[in-house]
Parts: sequence; C-alpha cells; structure tokens
Amino acid sequence: MAGRTFYDDADLAEQCQQWLRQANTERPSDATGAPPAALLAQEQPHFGPLPACAADYGFFDCVVVSREGLVGIETNRYSVPAHLMGRALTARIHASRIELFADGERVASHVRHPGSHARIIDPAHFEAAFAIKPRGRVMVYRDWLCTLSPTVSGYVAELCHKRRDELSQQILALYDLAQELDKADFVVALELAAEQQMYGAEYVRAIVALPSAQMPPAARAASPPLLPTLPTQQDVERDLAQYEQYVANRDDLALVTGGRA
Repeated sequence: MAGRTFYDDADLAEQCQQWLRQANTERPSDATGAPPAALLAQEQPHFGPLPACAADYGFFDCVVVSREGLVGIETNRYSVPAHLMGRALTARIHASRIELFADGERVASHVRHPGSHARIIDPAHFEAAFAIKPRGRVMVYRDWLCTLSPTVSGYVAELCHKRRDELSQQILALYDLAQELDKADFVVALELAAEQQMYGAEYVRAIVALPSAQMPPAARAASPPLLPTLPTQQDVERDLAQYEQYVANRDDLALVTGGRA
C-alpha cells in the first residue's frame, strides 16, 4: 500500500479499521456526495438475498426418523417434530449446524454437536406428543437440562437420587426456571446450589433472587451458606453412621433383655 508503513500485524489491523471508519462514515462518496453509512438506511430495504454458495448447502444425507422422534447423524441423534416419526428426511450437515428438511421445508435446526453418542433434544418438538404421553414431558425436559453443561447434568442426576418421590415436579420446575432466565445465569445459579449441596428447584430459584448469585467463581468458592435460614442437605439427610449405631444399640439391647421389646 503506497504511502503507508506498518509496524506489525496489529498496527496494520488498526490502520485498516481507521480507514474503513473514514471511508464509510466520514468521507463523502465521489458517486453520491454522501458517506456510504448515511445512505445505508435508505438502500437496505431494497437489498435482496445473497446468491447461494457451496457453504450454504452443506453435506447431503438422507435420514429416517425413529420412533423416539430422533434422526441419527454420524454417531449423534437429533430431535425433529414428533409427527414426523417414520418419515425420511433430508439432512444438510454444515460445519457448525445441522438442518433437516421434509419435502423441501426446514423442520429442525440444531447446533452440530462436537462429541459422539449424544442426544440433542429440542423440547418444542415433542409438545404435541405430551398430551398423549404426559410422562414423556419429564424425560424430555430432563434430557434437555442435562445438555446445558456437565455441572447441570451432575446436579440433575443427584436430584433424581435424593428427591425421587417428587422428581416430576422438580424437573418441571427446573425447566420452567431455565426458560425464564438466560442460560448462563441459570447454569451459574445451579452451580452455586451444587456447591452448597442444596438439591431442589426451590433452592435454585431462591439463589437467583440473591445478589450473591452474581459473584465470580473465586469468591463463590469461599462464600458462606447462601440461605442461612434453611438447613443444608447434609443436615436434612441422616448420616449412615447414625443408622449403624442405632442397629448396634438395638442388638445389644436385645441381648440384655433376652429379645423382649
């Protein structure tokens, strides 16, 4: 570039940005007498779609929807609307996304999963089927929650173990909360609940309402209990040693009393 010198690549990029800013927003165009940015708002409504290129098509594949409402691509499975079960669909496999078409109409789009043997679920695809199989709602919502992060997956697994009797209500409440919040905020609140060993949607919702839910990870690690008025999960659950001691004492008492209650 005649008349310009650059110290390094960063200097080149900085000068490029300065030139673009001057050419687009400050210097009048020789053709119109106005900066291009000033005319962009007037011209933009008349723009048409860009012509398709190779990157818009992706790799082609033909897939069949399983009875679970999923299609297999590579080693992963992606959901489609439930009414398409048994249908053959066209898949366009891009570098970062998966698009699925039925008779030329796009029926599903997913972020392409980088791993293997994963289930990528969009709960909206199964809403129509929940009226017939209401228990399926809990299973689908649980699977969706587990895809948010490994921490969420571990929390949900522990919740299923500790509060099995009220599992349906807990999963539905967690899903509703996840829809209300930004994904990152929900994951942070759930991470805090896991750190405090508080397993339940009511704990996560209470944490969301606290200013401490915005603390950075380093500060959260040493933070005191977030809900001091409520017992921790450790306090609620009895230690196994207490039961073992109870059994031992009962056996000793039986020996002393000759088996009489």
